[in-house]
Amino acid sequence: MMAKPNALRGKAAEAIAPTWRDELNLIAAPARLCAGVLLGAALLVGAASWYRAQQAGELAQAAQVRATAAGRFQNVESEKQDIAIYQPRFMELQADGLIGDENRLAWIETIKAIQGKRKLVSASYEIEPQQALVFAAPMALGDYRLRGSRMRVELGLVHELDLFHFIDDLRAAGRFTVQDCKMKRTEAPAESVGVARLTANCTLVFLTLAKGTP
Repeated sequence: MMAKPNALRGKAAEAIAPTWRDELNLIAAPARLCAGVLLGAALLVGAASWYRAQQAGELAQAAQVRATAAGRFQNVESEKQDIAIYQPRFMELQADGLIGDENRLAWIETIKAIQGKRKLVSASYEIEPQQALVFAAPMALGDYRLRGSRMRVELGLVHELDLFHFIDDLRAAGRFTVQDCKMKRTEAPAESVGVARLTANCTLVFLTLAKGTP
């Protein structure tokens, strides 16, 4: 028995009709290619972002190093200017005996020299131990500390001006301040010679700036 032509054509049509699976197989390769391209693009974008961030960090670090170096250079220049300005004054104060260790021998020798030069009737002294000085307001002295040595001087004078001459001449031995000074007349006759007509009792504080703890 022979099949009908229409029936054969129907079965052939059904045999070659594509299904959804066949369609997926057709787009599978392009889809994988597209996914690979997208993944590669994402990796490139990520790598570019990482590289840009790294470069930005290195640039910021370089800028910080440069700013630090510039600050140090400015400090060095400022220190050079300070040295040029203050070094002569520092050397002058050092030569005057203010900066450095105290020199009591210079004080004693200067007093003896003044006594002979000014023809003072008598000159006695007493020096107390050196002490750190306390300020009412803080002073920026760096590594240096200001110290003072109190000296009590008793002078036998012929004239009032002898006291002022003594104080002026004593400044050659160092820097000091006059804490107090009292003068009184003696009972010596006015016509007497070689006798103290006045006595002066003064308290001086010799100053020194030296490195060390207070």
